[in-house]
Amino acid sequence: MLKNVSLRFWITLSMLITLTPLALSAVGSYGLLNYGVIAPFHEVVKRKDSQIVPGQQLRILILESMAPVDEFVVGGNPDKQARYQALRARISALFMDLDGSITDDASASKALLTDARATWAAADGFANELFSMPLRTADARAVAAMERRFHDELLQASDELEILLDRMITAIDAEGARAALFLERSLWMAGIAGLVSLMCIVLGVGVIGRIMSTSVDRLVQGANHFAEGNRSHRIHVELPPELNRVAQEFNHMIGRIHEAEEVLSEMARRDELTGLANRRAFEATLPDMMGRAKRFEEQFTLLAIDIDHFKQVNDTHGHAAGDEVLRAVARTMMDTMRDGDRVFRVGGEEFAVLLPRTDGAPARLAAERIRQAVEMAPVSLKATEIAVTVSIGMASTLDFPEKSDLLEAADAALYRAKHEGRNRIIVNRPGSMGSKKSGVAA
Repeated sequence: MLKNVSLRFWITLSMLITLTPLALSAVGSYGLLNYGVIAPFHEVVKRKDSQIVPGQQLRILILESMAPVDEFVVGGNPDKQARYQALRARISALFMDLDGSITDDASASKALLTDARATWAAADGFANELFSMPLRTADARAVAAMERRFHDELLQASDELEILLDRMITAIDAEGARAALFLERSLWMAGIAGLVSLMCIVLGVGVIGRIMSTSVDRLVQGANHFAEGNRSHRIHVELPPELNRVAQEFNHMIGRIHEAEEVLSEMARRDELTGLANRRAFEATLPDMMGRAKRFEEQFTLLAIDIDHFKQVNDTHGHAAGDEVLRAVARTMMDTMRDGDRVFRVGGEEFAVLLPRTDGAPARLAAERIRQAVEMAPVSLKATEIAVTVSIGMASTLDFPEKSDLLEAADAALYRAKHEGRNRIIVNRPGSMGSKKSGVAA
């Protein structure tokens, strides 16, 4: 009976059971957050903007007003009075704004603000008297005494404002603490709801798992086969209908991935510019041929080939011309090769050729065919014809049965060919190398 029930039904039922406590939690949390967190938070932000920030600005401006008065007393510059009057106007405006924003505990906060305002007014009176004094004829001690009283009143006003700000900050912190308490309760409610939902999820998964165990196990086993690299395995699931469609799509996907992997594998071993097999393919092919040479005595020859003066081609004609030279040399070598010979581009202008079941004179003739074919096929670019030659180093597994020795021997022969004037073939044989960079001409 249960096997005939759609998987969609069981998933829907499990989701409803799981989401019910979350929905209830969301409604309750919304009420707590809206009443106890969001509204107090907005109030805190509003009071900071309308009380704390203006109060701090007011303290700064009151202290800044000391400078133009002192500078006027010292230098008698009338421009300082204009600067003071501008500060005075801003201070008066901020006192009015702050007075209008204080609504809580009016008897205490407003009293502190009134005291600070009165102290500022007294300081302002002293400042106006100083600005009205004829400083050149006035008694210096009287001027200094009045300046000190001006300073004292300003500092007292600043201190009174600091007390007021501390009081307002304490009130705001209390409001924030209340919001934090409501937030904590909301989090507890959400946590409990999440725990209940998790238990429902576990229960739902258990029920569905028991109903769908056979089909799901087959899907998992098929996925494991796929992960292990088995691309021939196919999944067979009959029930429920949804998983049957999943299995069919999975099988189809495996087939497409297998095809894509084969294409990518080929692309990874192919040089995009020349179409030849690349260094990765060379490094995979060489050990295999070395193994066959040892097991079945199928000797082969390695040709290390380098285009002569390739850097000069790039420098003189540009990299596009260099690319065309590489393509032309690759085509020439492919046209010259026998069936079964392998050509690789292993570096910038470097190529490698593997000649299976070939050594000695036949290999030497194959290398000569390549050299002559490249030399006789200059590359034409628009109105320019570029002469191309190659240097070839040659080594055989008959003489160098180990991979590292074979590579070093071919490389040493190539170096010798380049050193002796290029456009030639050097064959490396045992005992012919005085050093890694030595070889003998064939």
